[in-house]
Amino acid sequence: MATGKLRESNRDNAGDFIGECSVTQSCEPCMKTNVSKTATVFCNNCNEYLCDTCKNPHTVYKPGRHDIVNIQDRKSVPVGVDMKGMDICPEHGKEIEFSCKDHSKLCCSKCVLIHRKCDHVEEIASASEQERPKLQALQQSMIKLQSEAEAIIADCKQSETCLNESIANISSEVDKMRDRIVQLFEEAKKKLITDATQFKSSEVQRIRINSEASLKVFEEMYKVLPICCAVLEHGTPCQQYLCSKIIQEKNNTWQSIINEHRNLKISTKVTVSFPRELSSLLEMGNKFIKLKCNGNNPGCLSSQSMPVTLELLVSVKLPKAKDDEKEPFLTGLDFLPDGRLVVVDNKNYTFIILNERLQKLGTPYKFKTPPKDVVYLPINELAVTCREIVCFLSVSSDNVTVLTREINTSFYVHSIDYMSPSNMVVSTYDDPRPVRMISVDGVESEFYNVKFPEDKTYKKDQSMCMYVQSLNMLVLTDRFANTVHIYDTVKGTSRAVTDENIQQPRGACVGPGDTVLVCSTNKNSIVHLSSDGNILGTYPVDMTYPLSICVSKNGTRLAVSNSFIGKTKLQLYKISPS
Repeated sequence: MATGKLRESNRDNAGDFIGECSVTQSCEPCMKTNVSKTATVFCNNCNEYLCDTCKNPHTVYKPGRHDIVNIQDRKSVPVGVDMKGMDICPEHGKEIEFSCKDHSKLCCSKCVLIHRKCDHVEEIASASEQERPKLQALQQSMIKLQSEAEAIIADCKQSETCLNESIANISSEVDKMRDRIVQLFEEAKKKLITDATQFKSSEVQRIRINSEASLKVFEEMYKVLPICCAVLEHGTPCQQYLCSKIIQEKNNTWQSIINEHRNLKISTKVTVSFPRELSSLLEMGNKFIKLKCNGNNPGCLSSQSMPVTLELLVSVKLPKAKDDEKEPFLTGLDFLPDGRLVVVDNKNYTFIILNERLQKLGTPYKFKTPPKDVVYLPINELAVTCREIVCFLSVSSDNVTVLTREINTSFYVHSIDYMSPSNMVVSTYDDPRPVRMISVDGVESEFYNVKFPEDKTYKKDQSMCMYVQSLNMLVLTDRFANTVHIYDTVKGTSRAVTDENIQQPRGACVGPGDTVLVCSTNKNSIVHLSSDGNILGTYPVDMTYPLSICVSKNGTRLAVSNSFIGKTKLQLYKISPS
C-alpha cells in the first residue's frame, strides 16, 4: 500500500493517485464545467492545476501574484495526499491494508483476523492498480453531483427569495383589492346619490303640482261654499236653482281633479338594494380570501392537487324493479352531509335515497317530468332539474322526501351544481348560452366575463357543467369535441383541455383539493384534472360508459353511474391519497 508523509490539501477535486503518490491531474477550472482536460501547469500561489487554455485567464482575471510552474517540474517532487482519515479503520484506528470482497469491507490488520476464513481477501497494495479507472469515474461523478448540488442550492435560495417576496406582497395585493372595492363602492355611492337627487327632484315637482292643483280646488270651494250655504238658507227658489246648476258644473270639475290627484302614486320613501352576490360574500365571512400556491407544500390550497387511489367498495347492478316501468337510468347523483347518497332515475321519474351499501331508504319520490340532475344545497335543500323546472326537495333524517317549491326557467336545464349560498350554475341545451346562473329565488343571470365556444348550441346530453367555488372556476364538458373547458369566471381566462384519455367527457364534479373529476365515457374511466387543466391521473372503472359522478362532502367517497342499456350499474369507491 502506497502511503508516506502526506501533504495537506483542501482540494475536494484532488487528482488521481497511484504508486509512489505521483499525481496525474486534470485542469480544475475545466472540471467545474464537466470537461476533463489534463493540466500542464500549476499555480503555487493559488494551489490550482491549469491547462494551457486556462493559464492566461487565470493570471489576468484572478487577483494576486501567480507563481506558475510546469506540471512536470511539480511531479518530480514526491507528493503525498492527506486522506483526512479515510484510510484509517473507524473501529480499530489502524491503517486499512486489506479488502474483503465477500463482505465488501475494508479491513485493518485486526479486522482481517475476523475475515480470515473468507475466500476473497486481498492486500490493497496488490489490488490498487485495478481501481484507477473506477476512481476516475467516481471523480467525474462527484464533480457532476457537486455541480447539481450547487444548482439545487441556488434554486433553493431563489425559491426562498421568491417565497419571501410573495408573502410580503400578499398584504399589498389584498390592500389593492380592498382599495378597488372601496373605490367601486364610492363610485356606486356617488352614482346612487346622483340618481336619488334626480329622482327626488322629479318627485318633488310632481308633489308640488299635485299640491297646487288641490290647493286651487280648495280655494275655489272655500269661496263658493259660503254662497251655497247662504242661498240654501235665505235664497229665493230662483237663486237656489241657479246656484245648483252652477255649483253642479263646478263640482264635476273639482271631483275630476281630486280623483286624478288622489290616485296619483307618489314615492315618499326610497331604499337601497344590494346584489345577492354581495350578500353571499358577507355570508362567507373572512373565508372569502384563500391562500393559493403552486408548490407541494401541505399547507397550500393546492396541496392535494395530486393523484389519488380509488378502491371499489360496493358495486350494484340496476335491473328493472317491480315498481319500475323501465330499466333504471341514473343521470344525477350527490351526497348528503351525513353520507347518504341521493340519485335521480331519469327513466322512471324518481328520486331515491341510498345508504352506504347502496340500498334504498324510504319511499322514492315521483316527478311529473323526467329528472336530469340533483345537487345538495347548504340551505338543507336538494335542487333537481326537470326540463324547464327546478324542483326543491327536503329530506328528513328518517328518509321522508317532500317537495317544498318549484321555480320555472326560460330555457331547458340539464346538469346543476352549487355555486354560492344564493346561486346555482346549470348547463343548458337548445340554447346559445351553454351555462347560466339561477338564484334560489329563480332569478336568471349570465356569465358576462366568460367567453363560451362561439356559434355552438348544445343538444340534449352533449354537455354538462360544474363549479369550483373556492377558485371561481367553471368547468364545461363538450362531449363530441372530446374537450373539457375550464373558465376563471373572475379573470375571464379559459383553457380547453384535450387528451387521448378524454373521450366523450360527460359528468364532472369537484375532487380532493379543488381538483376536477370527469367521466371519460368511451374510455370507461375517470380522468383527474388539476385546476390548471393538467392530468393528474386516469382511473378505469368496472362499468361501460360512465355517465354521472359525485364526491362526498368529506372527500373520501366517490359514486359513479353509467349509461349502458342492459348493464346499468352504480358503484361506490373509497378515495385515498396516492
